[in-house]
Amino acid sequence: MQFIIHQLNKNLRAVFRHLKKSPSNTMRNALKLHLSGDGIEIGALHEPLDISGLPISSIRYVDRMSSTDLRERYPELKYRFLVSPDVIDDGEKLTTFHDASLDFIIANHMIEHSRNPIGTIRTWLTKLRPCGIIFMAIPDMRVTFDKDRPITTVEHLCNDDELSIEQLLTNDYEHYREYTELVIKEASPLQIDNHAKQLMESNYSIHYHTFTSSNFLQMLNYAQKKLPFAIRAFTDNVKGSNEFIFVLGKNHK
Repeated sequence: MQFIIHQLNKNLRAVFRHLKKSPSNTMRNALKLHLSGDGIEIGALHEPLDISGLPISSIRYVDRMSSTDLRERYPELKYRFLVSPDVIDDGEKLTTFHDASLDFIIANHMIEHSRNPIGTIRTWLTKLRPCGIIFMAIPDMRVTFDKDRPITTVEHLCNDDELSIEQLLTNDYEHYREYTELVIKEASPLQIDNHAKQLMESNYSIHYHTFTSSNFLQMLNYAQKKLPFAIRAFTDNVKGSNEFIFVLGKNHK
């Protein structure tokens, strides 16, 4: 079988070679062996998962805007190599894709951007075929810019899954305010309020929730009571990395 690797040009090969050097990608390389068939990666940006050598027949890259628009919205990406999205879609909804049409979904450093992480996992499972795989690397808040924020409680995450999208949007301000105060470190209440509103009005993508492997596992244990999946593999954060990884498998039936 000849494996078809999307856009494996010189630029992407160079990115893959660089990624293999980090502790994070040592962990990713160990767990990516669960991937095969036809699938997608959501929000790959400048750090796509290295899929070379895997039994992957096709992969499409998904993002909510084009590479050009991403660079305009996020200046820190301006001079980085970015994977060009094949599909423009909301990674939390994936309305472009039919149900039960994918063998895997890769979503690294994405779930923390979701207003409703449990609901997002529910959507992904719907898009997977039986025994399909979700590969997720999640930033450990203790070693990222989220380190001064409170950890998101499991109760908060479970409650978010009970809310309508309108109710979730109503709660946006508190998330943006916390981000502006504890990550951006605006000094005065007025500056915090103004900056939070600016980010919210522009729909700037923030980390709505903060995770360690502990509270993420608790969330998954709760979600398993409602959703058809099992935890296939897990690796915790290690020295020199800023993430932990979960591999979820959709149940056969």
